[in-house]
Amino acid sequence: MFGPSPFEQIVDAVHKNGSFIYLQLVAIGRAANPKILQEKGGYPLVAPSPIPLPTKADDKASSTSAPPPIPRALTVEEIEEYVRLYATAAENAVLGAGFDGVEIHAANGYLPDQFMQTNSNSRTDEYGGSVRNRARFVLEVAGAMARAVGAEKVGIRLSPWLTYQGESSLLSGLFSALWLD
Repeated sequence: MFGPSPFEQIVDAVHKNGSFIYLQLVAIGRAANPKILQEKGGYPLVAPSPIPLPTKADDKASSTSAPPPIPRALTVEEIEEYVRLYATAAENAVLGAGFDGVEIHAANGYLPDQFMQTNSNSRTDEYGGSVRNRARFVLEVAGAMARAVGAEKVGIRLSPWLTYQGESSLLSGLFSALWLD
């Protein structure tokens, strides 16, 4: 039989010292490195919409640098699969490895943040357009994870003023509009 996993060993050590530990779950989306995606399994570069990361205004790279790759837009079926995968990851972390909870990384221009932003989400279906629709992915992920491990064990990381990886300030109306709607 196998012993405890490295995650379980870390969790046990943290608990033995009287503290808590949450695991942050992240899907990178268009910020991923396509070369690594191919090397690790032939995975495509995906995002809410086929909008590449912007080039950096202060980029010192030569003008011969390749343009950023254009990601493939996720299908609704793939979005639903991501929601299920987040729930499974939450179960593995909390019920399997013993983490006290999980946190959705919905900041820094990663996939959940990409869905919420107008400059990376040009969808015209139920995951794009209105503020409510752009927030749908994050809310579905949070709901699936809460059903899997309990709402008290699920957190969401937001960085409302950060403009990292081409994303605009989240609080330019997204969540205030959600609560006022």
